[in-house]
Amino acid sequence: MKMSPSISLFLAASAFLAAAVFFVSPAFGQDTDTVKAKHVLGLEEVKHNTSGTLTIGNGNLEFTKGTIKKDVSATTITEVLQGADTQRTIGGTLGTLTMFGPYGSGRFLSLFRTKIDTLSITYVDASGGLHGAVFTLPKGAGVAAKRALLAQGAKTTVPLDSGTSPQPATSQKPLGTKP
Repeated sequence: MKMSPSISLFLAASAFLAAAVFFVSPAFGQDTDTVKAKHVLGLEEVKHNTSGTLTIGNGNLEFTKGTIKKDVSATTITEVLQGADTQRTIGGTLGTLTMFGPYGSGRFLSLFRTKIDTLSITYVDASGGLHGAVFTLPKGAGVAAKRALLAQGAKTTVPLDSGTSPQPATSQKPLGTKP
């Protein structure tokens, strides 16, 4: 079976983009405390799904996109949660149009996923109102962002993983049994 040159080019470009995403993963705490992020929702005056830069330092979490700049003081953050997720490698309009590919090729392309980290915060504003915000970060940047926020004075109810495996529970005999 012979493939048309346009399909071959499309598949090669898709494979190249997928490989590039896996090998590039900036994280907090390396050279700088700035990372590319996507604001999913929550910050006032910032549109949903806006890509920008997230900076943690000087006691603040700062999201910047062009002239839009939103600061949240780390001491007003009452909860920091991080998690892992995946998203489609080919998204947006092109990702939608690939569903119309012949022989189910569009559905096949939707199986290519990119690993990402999520960062969710809740914070209190100056008037005492409770707010929340959700960000997506490159893989590996979530834990570093949480660690940086906690070092700046943010609070959390879910502690960071210390890297140690949990100790197995010791079995106890039920009361009233003989040895």
